[in-house]
Amino acid sequence: MLSLTAVFGIVPSSELSKSDAPFSTAINTMFGGTWAGNVMAVVVIISGFGALNGWTMIVAEMPLAAARDGLFPDRFKSLSKNGVPVFGIISGTALASIAMAVNYIGSGGATVFTTLILMTGITVAIPYGFSALAQLKWRIADNRAMHTPRFVRDMVVAVLSLVFSILFIVYSRNTGHPFFTYWAPFFLAGGALLLGIPVYAAQRRKMTEPQAVPEYR
Repeated sequence: MLSLTAVFGIVPSSELSKSDAPFSTAINTMFGGTWAGNVMAVVVIISGFGALNGWTMIVAEMPLAAARDGLFPDRFKSLSKNGVPVFGIISGTALASIAMAVNYIGSGGATVFTTLILMTGITVAIPYGFSALAQLKWRIADNRAMHTPRFVRDMVVAVLSLVFSILFIVYSRNTGHPFFTYWAPFFLAGGALLLGIPVYAAQRRKMTEPQAVPEYR
């Protein structure tokens, strides 16, 4: 957030809105010419590869946890000899590749990247929103602790989280584009969520009972 704030302060908004590489643009503005921007572009690429490797390795963690709870097929909880959920990683990256290929139909470059980022944000914001709702429900139901300052803190955090999730979803659109590209993040996120319905229907009888919730203190 601080780095983005710095870019906003260095580059005028009129110029920033037209830039495909805002960090490089900010560095060029500071030092003049293009050499510093090229160096920054290389640094950003290296950082991007590092982030991609990290996300690729953890992409199977949620399916792994769901499989252990009986929500996903057992194949997702199988581990290699090195303790890696290979099937989950391959499945997750394959779906991401399909989503990227679909986006390249009629779009390209920065638009595809933006659509995938917004789609990912939507699919993450939805469970965050439901988690905030669950926090509100259970803290209100816990009448014994409602008089404590912790109740106020928990409710404020939950409300802010819910509002943020809703606003993030609402504004996750590709503005300034044709209809399909404009709503593409919602279409892709909806498709990803719909894929889970048949999986849930098939696995619901295998779900394990959740552990007892400890008393709130």
